[in-house]
Amino acid sequence: MPVPDELWAIIFHQALPHEPTPGLVEAPLNVSQVCRRFRSIALDSSLLWSTVAVHAGHAALQALLQLWLRRAGTRPLSISLSQPESSPSTYHGSSRGHLRSLEVFAPENCLFPLEAPELSFPVLEHLKIQSPRPRLAVPGVGVPLHRAPQLQSLAVVDAFFDASVFSLNQLTELTLLPATRAPPHVFWTIDETLDFVAGTPRLEALRLVVDDFMPRRRTLASAPSLLLLSIEFRDALYGASGRPARIGAFFSLLYTPKLQHLALRDRGVAHAVLWPHTQYLDIWPQAQFLSFLSATPLRVLHLQKLPLFETQVIECLQQVPELRDLLIEAPAPRGSQRNVGDTLLNALASQSVPPHGIPIASALRSVEFRHCGKRCTEQALISMIDSRLGALKYLRLHRSAIPSKELATRLAKSNMVVDVRY
Repeated sequence: MPVPDELWAIIFHQALPHEPTPGLVEAPLNVSQVCRRFRSIALDSSLLWSTVAVHAGHAALQALLQLWLRRAGTRPLSISLSQPESSPSTYHGSSRGHLRSLEVFAPENCLFPLEAPELSFPVLEHLKIQSPRPRLAVPGVGVPLHRAPQLQSLAVVDAFFDASVFSLNQLTELTLLPATRAPPHVFWTIDETLDFVAGTPRLEALRLVVDDFMPRRRTLASAPSLLLLSIEFRDALYGASGRPARIGAFFSLLYTPKLQHLALRDRGVAHAVLWPHTQYLDIWPQAQFLSFLSATPLRVLHLQKLPLFETQVIECLQQVPELRDLLIEAPAPRGSQRNVGDTLLNALASQSVPPHGIPIASALRSVEFRHCGKRCTEQALISMIDSRLGALKYLRLHRSAIPSKELATRLAKSNMVVDVRY
């Protein structure tokens, strides 16, 4: 009785390449780890040939690619295609009928195999498009997603890709990170983001760059399945007043009862230059953000280049008691004087905030402070490390001061993984 391919895959698992996607010039199996008697059996297994990375631009690889695809048979394929500028595609379209995953790293003008109207991708589940030279990108690239009924994950990075004309409601994961120079219509607005979330009940992960226009929507957008949300806010009105209200409306209208991973980044104006110190507290919708956090079971929180004082960061941490992973990146050039300092470190050390002793992030396992400057004194840092011994597993700091011998000794003796950059 023949042995199923899945069983052979288990048997030869230890002999598979370390890279999840082997290249054409690499064998899908480390034959030196397989005895001669079973090598032919292993190499005849179509399962081993169903994943491949293709680096286009070399004519000699065409025959090798066709051999690889023939050995894969009709098994669902996972292909990673890296294509240099103006190079013809080496991917053979006849295999599209059983293409399950496709990742394309190429300029938009090389994506013509995906744009042909007669193409269909009946079993395609994952599609990723990334442009290696976004400055040379051209707008208007379209992929016939209506011909990919099984598509679950779509990622477009550094490309002028307009996905708003397609039906994406079947997706469980969406990543749209256009190039900085992309036309304004490519970036989603707050309204478009909320409408998409409300109309995609199976969505589990969303990564977007969003223009922060004031939303017209007045009803709550519920995302019952959303686990990961990564948003980068663009200042759509270039420093005009009312930005906190626009961003605050986003948090007020979004309901994510299962959200575990939240990453926020600000691509707006240079706050430290354009905003006086006395107005700094007024350019982030703290009340709406705290209300949003309190309704989520967050485990991971990344706050990058947001206009927050460390006291506001502490207020955020009080809303997410089950937090495991914290990353704070200060906005340049003066953010290091606001986001992270001894006040925050002392709160993390005592694991509560006076005078009422409200617990703060007692479940933390990983902490990273980027560009925290000199405001984190060594004594406060040592206190936090000592108080979190046995619980904190990873600590990463970007500081501009050389550590003392005491701090270096303390870090060396700790059981956590410590990465301090100067």
